[in-house]
Amino acid sequence: MPLSKKNQVRKILLGSLLCGASLVCAGVSHAGVTDVSDKPIDLSSNILTYDEQNQIITAQGEVEFTQGDRIVRASEISYDLKQDIIKASGEVVIVEANGDVHFSTELELEKNMSNGLVQELTSILADGSRFTAEQGERINGTKVKMRKATYTPCKVCEVSGDGEPAWQIKAREVVHDKESKTIEYSDATFEMFGVPIAYTPYFSHADGSVEKKSGFLPPSFSAGSNLGFGVTSQYYWDIAPGVDATLGARVYSSENPLFLGEVRKRYDNASVKFDTGFTYSERNGIANAEAETRGHLFGEGLWNIDDKWRAGFDVAHASDDQYMRQYDITTEDVLENELYIERFSGRNYGAARALYYQDIRVDDDIDVEQPSIFPEIEANFMGDPNKLLGGRWDASISSLGLVRDGNGADSYRITTDMGWQKRHVTDFGLVNTLDLSVRGDLYASNDVTGAAETDDRDARAFPTAHFIMQYPLSKPVRPTTIAIIEPIVSLTARTNINENTVIPNEDSRDVQIDASNLFEEDRFPGYDRVEDQSRVTYGLRTGLYEDDGSKIEVFIGQSYRFSDDDDLFPNGSGLEEQSSDVVGEISLDYRKYYSLDYRFQFGSDDFHSKRHELDATASVWRFKMNTTYLYAEALEGTTITENREQLNVNVRTRLTDEWFFRSGALYDLGEDDGLRKSILGLEYEGQCLSISALMQRNLTREEAGENSTAYFVTIGLKNLGQFEGKQ
Repeated sequence: MPLSKKNQVRKILLGSLLCGASLVCAGVSHAGVTDVSDKPIDLSSNILTYDEQNQIITAQGEVEFTQGDRIVRASEISYDLKQDIIKASGEVVIVEANGDVHFSTELELEKNMSNGLVQELTSILADGSRFTAEQGERINGTKVKMRKATYTPCKVCEVSGDGEPAWQIKAREVVHDKESKTIEYSDATFEMFGVPIAYTPYFSHADGSVEKKSGFLPPSFSAGSNLGFGVTSQYYWDIAPGVDATLGARVYSSENPLFLGEVRKRYDNASVKFDTGFTYSERNGIANAEAETRGHLFGEGLWNIDDKWRAGFDVAHASDDQYMRQYDITTEDVLENELYIERFSGRNYGAARALYYQDIRVDDDIDVEQPSIFPEIEANFMGDPNKLLGGRWDASISSLGLVRDGNGADSYRITTDMGWQKRHVTDFGLVNTLDLSVRGDLYASNDVTGAAETDDRDARAFPTAHFIMQYPLSKPVRPTTIAIIEPIVSLTARTNINENTVIPNEDSRDVQIDASNLFEEDRFPGYDRVEDQSRVTYGLRTGLYEDDGSKIEVFIGQSYRFSDDDDLFPNGSGLEEQSSDVVGEISLDYRKYYSLDYRFQFGSDDFHSKRHELDATASVWRFKMNTTYLYAEALEGTTITENREQLNVNVRTRLTDEWFFRSGALYDLGEDDGLRKSILGLEYEGQCLSISALMQRNLTREEAGENSTAYFVTIGLKNLGQFEGKQ
């Protein structure tokens, strides 16, 4: 035939074949298929013939079509122009631009490629997942139906001894509908290592070409001694663009259902979400308890007003103090509700907020009435470095209103602070930092001592000069090791404020000296208490540092007040004496195998132990161990009324490349000593499957809503998520 006609026929043939190939692929690789119909076509084959009488075009012998990044290979391809039928046979291979590869023994398309069949289909996707089907059928150009199909994300090498993958889904029929953008499974069975585990007559999900679509979510299962066996089923509802919801329930064998709901709304510059649940049940561990309506409400919202302003809220509320743990909603002890607005501008920041707290701790010994905060306002301003007398200025103002519903103390505070900082490094390496500031507080409070109708007002102002000198010295001790020694001294000058006890202490109770705050100008964590008078603080930091990141670092330090007539600090803080306790830290890192962080505190008078904290990890051969140890004396003015000592050890042992054994224990060594928690578990970590079976013994009270013994089973499936069970 003429060359031009031959090229025209070739173009018709190749375009049809490639279009047909991509349509078949859409049934098994719906994401990532690229439209290449407008790109040039290349053909290579040993023989290309055209039967003009029967109007059949045939390409034979190592046939390869290339269009864009898509490649089609086959032993023979023919196109019947009269019947409009395309056939490809003999190890048909289709390589997609995204890396997906599809294999079949025979491909046939007809009626302008709207209908067709593919035999013995195998698809290996770019992420290693595999689809197989005995037969695939294309219907009316919109549906692809696969019969006796399987799916697994496990690699070919990740199989059990009998040749089965770690897990797979088998279905009698899989239908991909391009118009509804769904994939439907009929008579589907989930198998692990060739053993059927679960069956469902039908389920469906979106095909990946849409971001969201209404439908039922995969169920989750649980088992517990209080609630019995449970199934959680939820329906995802795509209400409108920017609005969706999830509705469902947890149905238990031993308790009434827990109904769940979540709604989400997104605007151009804002978003809001609410999550709720409710049930009708009794509380655990309470004699003669009656059923009641119980539930929770969570919510959050954010509004980006412009590039400097934003506002938002957080809501968290529970019907009672046991509900959250009983139904595994959260393990938080205090729920926080907040309404706020913030402003960001360069180095400046401002905010106003209101907060409400709900205490859900189940403990009869705790007698703390959580306050409400309304309002809290703060504004912080910071100048540029080296602009004011070679230093940087800063200023802040804040106010706080703290109110209790009952007979607890109410207080109102306004604080202003102005400061200036300059840092200078001498020619011989001495680093000097000077901070000058002045702060003023105004307090109004009532019922601080518990006496009714008691109103007090107080004001205080105090300047501060805080000067720190550091002299780091370094010396190479070998080609890959450097030694550093750094003495540090600071001088803090303040007036004697003569603290008045009518000022309530709401935010400065948990004060303890350690290596991290030793050189701070004020060791109190909040505003209500102020470390007045003058002192000197001294310490030494030294260490050896390797090029590979290994190091050993030691710090020790102490502070000394020039006056001994101040009893502001509580016993146990380490600051109650004129000479503070000696604090320090030893840190060790050796490559990726060993790490240790030890923090200590010794009394200044007789050097007796006050506090020890140890965190250590070690990886040796097949063992990885993590150990934490704590010893701390009681702290006056807090709920920590007795010495604490506890040891927590966890060990993970690698049995094989994929199997691990885990064990651990938390032991209380204090006055009421005994085992508090123990853990035993077995874990499997494969390429497409992870399994964790864990038994945990908790020695807690039943009324806290936690089981004394819990069993956890978690199965992680690649591309499907996690399935969890608890008892």
